[in-house]
Amino acid sequence: MKIIVFLGAPGAGKGTAAARLAARTSAVHVSTGAMLRDALKRGTPAGLAAKSYMESGGLVPDETLVDMIRELLTEAPKDAVFLFDGFPRNEKQAAALDMLAGEFGATVGPAVCLEVPEDVIMARLGGRRVCPSCGAGFHVESMPPKKEGICDVCGAELTVRADDRPETIRHRLEVYEKQTAPLLSWYEKAGSLRRVDASGDADAVADAIMGFLAGK
Repeated sequence: MKIIVFLGAPGAGKGTAAARLAARTSAVHVSTGAMLRDALKRGTPAGLAAKSYMESGGLVPDETLVDMIRELLTEAPKDAVFLFDGFPRNEKQAAALDMLAGEFGATVGPAVCLEVPEDVIMARLGGRRVCPSCGAGFHVESMPPKKEGICDVCGAELTVRADDRPETIRHRLEVYEKQTAPLLSWYEKAGSLRRVDASGDADAVADAIMGFLAGK
C-alpha cells in the first residue's frame, strides 16, 4: 500500500492534480472533504463522530480524521495507491499518518509540493464560481459557464464562496504559511519531498508528476 501526499497553498491545484493522476492510473484520489462526506453518508463511526462539527461549520478534530483514514486503509486492498489531498495539514497530522502507515504496512511518499506564485493563486481562487443549488464549479477565465453568472447544469445563479473573497484568500494563505508550510521541512528531512511548478496548464503539471513517479 502506498500513500502519496499532495501539498501546496490554497489554489495551488492539489485536487486538480490528484484527480488528473487518478484518471490516468489505478490510484485513488482521497480528498479530505469527500472522505468526510462519504463517511457521514455511510454512517461509519468516524463519520458520525464528525457530524456535529460539519453541521456547525467547525473544524473536525485530528483524532476523528485519523479514525476516518484508519477506516479507509482497513477496507483497502494491500496494493492500493492513495493520493491524499488535504491531509496532512500540519506536523501532528503527518506524524499520525506515519503511525497509520506503520500499522498497515504502507509507505508514505513522495510528498508532492505544488508551487504557485501568490498572484496566480489570487486569480485562480478569486475567479471561482459555484452553484449553490447543484454544487457545480466554474471559473470566469479557465472554465466559464456558457451564460455569464448562470450554472450550465441547473440554471441557478452562480455565487462566490465566502472563502474565495480577496481578504479571505489572503487570510487562508497566512494560515497555510503558519500551519502547513512547515510540512515541507518535515518531508524534506524524510527525503521524500518533490517540488513541482504548478503555475501552468493542469495537464503539464500532471505530466511532470507522472514523470518523477515513474522515476524519470
